[in-house]
Amino acid sequence: MGKVLVITPTLERPGMCARALKSVLRQDFASWDAIVAKNGGEDHLDAYMSALRGPLALPNVRIEVLPEKGLGYALNRAAEWHLRDHDAFAVLEDDDEWDPAFLQVMYRELMRSGADVAHCLQRQVPYRRQSPGGPMNQGAICKRNWINFPMCLFRASLFERAGGFSEEAGPATDWDWHLRILAVKGKYQFVNETLATHHWHDHNYCIEVDGEPFIRRQLKEGTYG
Repeated sequence: MGKVLVITPTLERPGMCARALKSVLRQDFASWDAIVAKNGGEDHLDAYMSALRGPLALPNVRIEVLPEKGLGYALNRAAEWHLRDHDAFAVLEDDDEWDPAFLQVMYRELMRSGADVAHCLQRQVPYRRQSPGGPMNQGAICKRNWINFPMCLFRASLFERAGGFSEEAGPATDWDWHLRILAVKGKYQFVNETLATHHWHDHNYCIEVDGEPFIRRQLKEGTYG
């Protein structure tokens, strides 16, 4: 059996981060390591250490305290420092969680298919609108990203092959990551099961609004796809 690296980026939300990590601890798939990529330096560190005292007592869970330089920066540092010796990785943001079968099903399908990415369906809590779901569609993703981080398991070699995560994309980091994967002709395997949960919050960005200018600039510069 291979090994999966789970990266949980977080900023000022220790309670949510603890909930996300608990869903990792409940996984049926046992071969994983988890890295909490804490943005914001020492701010709120005591609260994090308290909220995560259970998971951090495990040998396969670690916290990296990072300066507040954005999501892409945190993901890149965690992957660069810890991805070695893993053959797949996932990004579980602090406002998301997984069903217990997530890693087992997704790892099996990723390896069986030979794809670079396995992605499933997610539920939204509280319900706001139905996500399009379904297999990757390169044309449609230009208009809206419906394949969020918690829905995916990535082959480890993809990190270097796709050039890592953008450190400038801000809230559109997940969208930009898919474009980088498509640019190197990465292959997707759709898993028609709902295995992830995304929790909405009032301050959540709307990818259609915030992401569209970024994607239009990429199209104009010829850097998309």
